[in-house]
Amino acid sequence: MRLALLILAGGKSERWGREKALVEVEGKPLLLHVLERLGELSEERVVSCKPGVGLKLEGVRVVEDESEERGAVMGLISALPFVRSDYVMVVACDHPRASPLVMRRLAERAEGHEGAVPVWPNGYLEPLHAVYRTRSLLRAVREAGSERRLRKILEGLDIVYVPVEEVRELDPQLDCFFNLNSPEDLSRLPPRRA
Repeated sequence: MRLALLILAGGKSERWGREKALVEVEGKPLLLHVLERLGELSEERVVSCKPGVGLKLEGVRVVEDESEERGAVMGLISALPFVRSDYVMVVACDHPRASPLVMRRLAERAEGHEGAVPVWPNGYLEPLHAVYRTRSLLRAVREAGSERRLRKILEGLDIVYVPVEEVRELDPQLDCFFNLNSPEDLSRLPPRRA
């Protein structure tokens, strides 16, 4: 399976007051944590960011979002046309403990389907820590009109919903889902594990 990595870094960062992807965490920008943890899984790496950031990363294609509207969906609409691989890992830039083991499992589960998305017992999805068939996801987000909720957009796709208990087999503390939404979250950042 040809698998690309797409990191979404185009959020408004209102709670941070600056570009969240570039906030230093443990001595390096938040974006680099995700890139270093998952970059080994693919030679094709793409970052979607908001216009005017001027982000440059060696060995990474940086795509500016067409606009700042529609959040993650706009990032997908803007960046997915540049992804050449059949499948793509989609991860938000604020997941510094993203797990390559979990992503490998999701890629295995996605093969032959249009995606694999972790799901919590209450039905909550983790669509920004998932693997999708690139062309299927691009078609779905383009056809979504003004819909911003990725969960709703995924309803028309052949998605394998992977229970978080299966993810827990690979990431016992489920650190991979921890995201840094605000500076206050830094105090809750899980320790680095293998």
